[in-house]
Amino acid sequence: MNLELESARLWLRPFKKSDATGLYQMNTDHEVLKYTGDSPLGSIQDAQQYIDDYVNNPAGQIKKYKMGRLACIDKESQEFVGFCGIKTHEASQLTDIGYRFLKKHWGKGYATEACAVILKFAFVTHNKQEIVAHVHEHNIGSQRVVEKLGFDLSHRFLWDGLLPGRYYKMNRETYDNQSY
Repeated sequence: MNLELESARLWLRPFKKSDATGLYQMNTDHEVLKYTGDSPLGSIQDAQQYIDDYVNNPAGQIKKYKMGRLACIDKESQEFVGFCGIKTHEASQLTDIGYRFLKKHWGKGYATEACAVILKFAFVTHNKQEIVAHVHEHNIGSQRVVEKLGFDLSHRFLWDGLLPGRYYKMNRETYDNQSY
């Protein structure tokens, strides 16, 4: 299965070691991590290790499910701008969409553009019947992205019992009726 996708401005592909600096910068920025609950990466070497494990782990998303978070590369500059992708949760078998971008690339429409490509990948290539999105209650930018894409708010919840979140869903019928 091809894990190299593209939109008008972006290449989406599995992470490469050359993405480590961008991944490190993104995942040490307090503003980027503010609503994720994730801890910052400790070093570029930690980012390289993360990439190696994420891409090569036989039990991971890439190898096991032929999906996962993919690096988003600006076609024009060849710069790493963030990531976007779907992943399946082992226990529930729910598939969620997630994305994160370097702060300097916020407001450029990359999240919506990348998610549209990923939704096609999810519903057409993987024949998924539903995709979910978990968005922090105060992350207005991400709420706008999923709502623009056609997700419906299902309910509010506490993420890991701590962080206030919104649980969005999109089913196959809704996706099939989209025009992006």
